[in-house]
Amino acid sequence: MVAETGTLLTFLAALTLLLVTAHTLGIVANRAGFAPVVGELLTGLVLGPAVLGVVAPAVTAVVVPVPDRVAALASLGLVLLLVLAGTEVDVPALRRHVRPTIALAVGASVVPFLLGFGLGWFLPAEYLVTPEQRLPFALFLATALSISAVPVAVRVLIDLDAMDRTVGQLTLTAAVVIDAAGWVALTVVSDIARQGQVSLLGVGRTLLVLAVFVALVAVVGPRFVEWLFETVERTDSPVLTGFSAVVVLGFALAGASLALGLEAVLGAFLAGVLVRNHLDGETSRVVHLVTLGLFAPLFFATAGLQADLTGLFSLDMLFVGGLTLTVAVLGKVLGVAVGAAFTDLTRDETVCLAIGLNARGAMEIVVAALGLTIGILTPTIYAVIVLVAIVTSVMTPPLLRRALSRLPDEVPSR
Repeated sequence: MVAETGTLLTFLAALTLLLVTAHTLGIVANRAGFAPVVGELLTGLVLGPAVLGVVAPAVTAVVVPVPDRVAALASLGLVLLLVLAGTEVDVPALRRHVRPTIALAVGASVVPFLLGFGLGWFLPAEYLVTPEQRLPFALFLATALSISAVPVAVRVLIDLDAMDRTVGQLTLTAAVVIDAAGWVALTVVSDIARQGQVSLLGVGRTLLVLAVFVALVAVVGPRFVEWLFETVERTDSPVLTGFSAVVVLGFALAGASLALGLEAVLGAFLAGVLVRNHLDGETSRVVHLVTLGLFAPLFFATAGLQADLTGLFSLDMLFVGGLTLTVAVLGKVLGVAVGAAFTDLTRDETVCLAIGLNARGAMEIVVAALGLTIGILTPTIYAVIVLVAIVTSVMTPPLLRRALSRLPDEVPSR
């Protein structure tokens, strides 16, 4: 009983510390002209070894390493955030924007991938774990720099009330396609790193499972969701509500994705798309409050807790960090510009998309963490990638706010 009390106390202390810091920094960021997500992303760094760990290591020890229960809640934050993202997708509008979505996604993933690969190929051998791992190292770095952060993009667009605008929808849908391609690329890169060769059979199997899963959800999902919400309405129970239906469906499809060897974010996103047209005002409000008020701050806060940036405070590493950040930003800007050249987007809309898709957030950290785990990335390069993820996410809200102000007023799509 004493042991259980101690575990619960540690859990509650970590939860309180993270939420208080995340909300406080979110308020500060908002008043400074940034989106609240910026403060939430900085929470992990403030509480981690690089800042609070220097002056109050006993306090940092409460959240580093992240307690298992807190990590589990943070994972739920990622799932719920993607469910929320799905509810913001206007499917008819997406069908109207298939061509620009594909064009933007291809440009904004291929160009930064190639630039990132070139950077990884020519970095001095001292930044590699071993010189023999040059190819997987370059591929991992390219993958990390090519993705876009769907959760960060969603939170920024919501905070700026831009989700219903055309550029908001294109930012979200293009980011989803980019991330989907990124996870497939990560599968290939991981195979090269672990086995020294690409398993074409394994990649083909993943693509087949992905296609079948999406098709099944698209065909069966709408009928099931319609039945589910009709049941909720007939039951008229304080227990079975629209909110509980959304949460259960999101968890179920996220779990199904994992069981099939796919990413949980895919199933969660599809769940949000399915329930979008069934949400009343109260259910939508509760989903937003619970996700953005509790779970999302935990997810963003814990993302930065694993990075120790103290190793970057040298001229050589500052140069490498600056070079990596430049390549990351330049790659996205050029990639979006190339993709937009095949669309009828205006210059101002292209600028908005380049800024929105530049945010990397925790998605880049996930890729970097895998590279660190399997021994392809050194802790220092991992810290560099984390730094890029945070800086690009911090850059996005104020720049996107200014870019959106230059667009003409737009009639909401719903």
